[in-house]
Order: sequence, then C-alpha cells, then structure tokens
Amino acid sequence: MKIIYTLLSFFVLQTIFSQAAIKSKSYGTLELKELDYGLAKVEDGTTEQVNNTPTGTHGWLKDFVIIKNTDSIKAVKKANFGVVYMVKAKDTVNLAIDIEWIYPEKVTNNKGEKFKSIKYTTQRPTNIPSASSYSLDEPYELIKGKWEMNLYIENKRVYSKTFILY
Repeated sequence: MKIIYTLLSFFVLQTIFSQAAIKSKSYGTLELKELDYGLAKVEDGTTEQVNNTPTGTHGWLKDFVIIKNTDSIKAVKKANFGVVYMVKAKDTVNLAIDIEWIYPEKVTNNKGEKFKSIKYTTQRPTNIPSASSYSLDEPYELIKGKWEMNLYIENKRVYSKTFILY
C-alpha cells in the first residue's frame, strides 16, 4: 500500500510542478507546461552581444532537440541543456518571459567579472512549443553542481528546473 501511495504522490506532484497557471493582466489565464528537458542537440543560429552574461553574448538557435531526457549533465565544452515548454493561452500572442540561470558558484569570465546568475527577457509565442537552454561555451562555465533555471511571467516565477552538472 505504501508503494502505491508513494507512486500516486509522485505523479500528483509531477503534475502540479510540471505546469503553472498565472492570471495575466494583459492575456487572461496563462498556463506554462513542461514538454521535455535534458541534454540537447543544437544548431547554432545568430549571436547577439549582451552585457549581463559571462561570455557577453546570447545565442539564438536554429534548431533545438532534446536527445536525452535527464537532469544530470556532463560538464563538457559545448554541452547544451535546457527545457522545452509551452505557455497555453486563449489567444496566440508574443509574451515577455524572463529567463534566469543560477550557477552553483560564481563564474569568473576572462575579464575578471563575476556572475552568480544571469537573467534576461525574451519574447515567446503562446500556444507554440518554445525552448530555453544553456550552452557551455567557455572553460570557466564548466562548473559542476546544481544549476537552476527559472522562468518568470509578469515578475512571477512560473517554472523552475534544476540540472546537476557532473
């Protein structure tokens, strides 16, 4: 009986934590649903310069496919990991989503700048799958430990995922 209760509790908690609803002032009820997560195969797209990241860049991918569903990621150069999700809404619109990555410890880049986390805003369409990921491009990013990704809509955290880099 304990096993059945434990399994039932796991599935209920999984359902609760894999989706979150928010009442938006502009868009009504929004529901974020996790579709997939883990190690990804990517095709690089464009790169833009930004000031609030260790590398000073933010990349936009042409293609993103989860190749292994896992929250354990080997800390090697060019490893890419993240989440595929969808924000369900009454209408399909572009929505501002804040994406935050919290590192296990401070990252010190080649310029000596230190980062405990990064946070940026991007536009994502509702009712269409989207992906957000992190690519380990520089040696100073190969930090083992607990990496946390948070998604915010209208300053409310609607999703959190932890990856363990080893």
